[in-house]
Amino acid sequence: MKRKHKHEEHVDEGWLLPYADMLTLLLALFIVMFAMAKVDDTRLDALSDQFNIILSGEHSGGNGGILPDHPKQSSDEGQTATQVDEEKMVSAGETIKKDLTEAGHAEDIDVSLEKDGLRIAIKSGLLFSSGSAEIPADIESLVGKISSSLKTLDNDLIIAGYTDNVPNQTETYASNWELSAARAIKVMDFLVKNNAVKEEHVSIQAYGEFKPKVPNNNAENRAKNRRVEIFVVRKNK
Repeated sequence: MKRKHKHEEHVDEGWLLPYADMLTLLLALFIVMFAMAKVDDTRLDALSDQFNIILSGEHSGGNGGILPDHPKQSSDEGQTATQVDEEKMVSAGETIKKDLTEAGHAEDIDVSLEKDGLRIAIKSGLLFSSGSAEIPADIESLVGKISSSLKTLDNDLIIAGYTDNVPNQTETYASNWELSAARAIKVMDFLVKNNAVKEEHVSIQAYGEFKPKVPNNNAENRAKNRRVEIFVVRKNK
């Protein structure tokens, strides 16, 4: 009699293929994660900065490529530069205050170091006659001393003019706003001509009566509000 051959049962091994694929994908994932952990932080920061600039629509310096010409400044270097900038501003402010105090004008000037820079506020009564934007000849020497101190800095400057709330209507200036602008421009011109600041590093602002330091409720306060401010912009903010 012929023997009946039993059919051997084979275990289904079809699951091995997707399992091997999964292991391969996991290995690739770990390799990528390891490589990302080893990326140069400086280059990554630079790339991030440039992508932010591109997405915001701004223009960047450098050679036209995605990376800047110069490496990113380290935190220690930035801190040192900021300290030097602040020391120079403080020194210039102290000298200006000292010069005008010795000239008998301590009450006409206020110098203060603020978060964004150095503010030098000068009462308009010291610099200009009422309703005028011309610096008198006998005051030019004082403004010249201010210029000399500002020469030690290479920061950007903002010159701002302010008035009180008494209406100003003259043949030359039809409003307080126009008068404050003219005075700011006159101080700016003086500083540029005396090489205290380069033309490309200075601008003006004119506020008229609309940014008072104190309420315009008496003669003393109105005198405080009539002023020209020279603001030295802090670097590496």
